[in-house]
Amino acid sequence: MNELNELIGFVNGNNIRQKVLSLLSSKGEMEGKRVSKTLRVAHPTVAKTLDELEQKELIAKKEEMYSLTESGVKVEKMIQQI
Repeated sequence: MNELNELIGFVNGNNIRQKVLSLLSSKGEMEGKRVSKTLRVAHPTVAKTLDELEQKELIAKKEEMYSLTESGVKVEKMIQQI
């Protein structure tokens, strides 16, 4: 549970991380550039955020598509309840 709380803190500590997780939760799989356009955030910023979320295993990248992992889904649901 403690690890989950750390991940929630990690996501909540950055507005763009929250938005990316929420977007992937609602839309499912998306390309990085599409995430950037949808959120109207510069692509380098989104690319860095996607890398961070991938390192924490909250999202997974398959070819150019990003999607939430099981942990990502759990964290996103818990954030919605806060």
